[in-house]
Amino acid sequence: MRCQVCDYELWHCTGRTCPECGANFSITDFDYQDEEVLFHCPHCDQGVEGEPPHGLPPARVQQCESCGLAVGLDLYVIRPSGDYKAESFGALLPIRQTDGNWITRYFKTVWLVLTKPQNAISRVPVQEPLWNAWKFFLTTLFILMTVGLIPAVLILLFANVGRTGTSFDISVLGFVFLLQIVFVFFFTCVYAVMWSLVAHLILQITGGSTFTLRRTLQAILYGGSACIVGIVPCIGGIASFVWWVVATTNMIVRGQRVHGSRASVATLAGPIFFVTCVCGSYLILIFSILEPALTRARSTAQTIQQQQQIQVDTNQVNSEDG
Repeated sequence: MRCQVCDYELWHCTGRTCPECGANFSITDFDYQDEEVLFHCPHCDQGVEGEPPHGLPPARVQQCESCGLAVGLDLYVIRPSGDYKAESFGALLPIRQTDGNWITRYFKTVWLVLTKPQNAISRVPVQEPLWNAWKFFLTTLFILMTVGLIPAVLILLFANVGRTGTSFDISVLGFVFLLQIVFVFFFTCVYAVMWSLVAHLILQITGGSTFTLRRTLQAILYGGSACIVGIVPCIGGIASFVWWVVATTNMIVRGQRVHGSRASVATLAGPIFFVTCVCGSYLILIFSILEPALTRARSTAQTIQQQQQIQVDTNQVNSEDG
């Protein structure tokens, strides 16, 4: 049970204001696990259990059964029962909730990241396994690649309608498409890891961060759902990358509790570093390919120049003898 603004732990709070950042909250913002949370009277500490479906205490109860003083949803002090130390399931990303079908929950999460990235990262517990963020990111890549290949597959099928002996060609092209998908998955995952390392390093150099590298990687992976914009023809590729950078910047601001300027520098450092490495590698490759040809061209030019000079000298000697 954490503050949606600053991620502060809200167990045992006697008010409805976050002690860390001062943001207001309500216990109805969260869902609670049955038999693992107790709602305590602020006067005598008598605990009551919540009721399905959200694990909240009965709203009809306005008076404590033990001391007879007033209680209510805005007065209870919430504590884990027994030795239970985990967080409540409340204020989670839609993809982590159980209401509705998976597709609806997935696109609600994507929309939340695209429109309210700071709110989205606030719904991701710091202790959440990184595999959850990776699954969401890889799912987005899979949807993007699948939708992107549909036009190519349709064109291929229509081009081979009525033709014979094309099954081999189709299978080869299908294999090429599969290799392309694997390459994009591998390349993008490596890029996300490198990006998080560079961004977190910049944060440490410029003043440190509240949480570890895990939080930075969570921001980049969940922010990667902006890649879904790449489905849009023509401008989708550029728009999705820009949106990814913007969403990640906002998530780092909230997730790591740093100033926007520091988050911007840290977020942009990764792409700049990557582009520099790619362009530098490309120039080195081109130069290594062209250097032998340039060397041969220079050698040939020198040889021709020497031959021309010899011819000029010979003609001059002959003219003097004549």
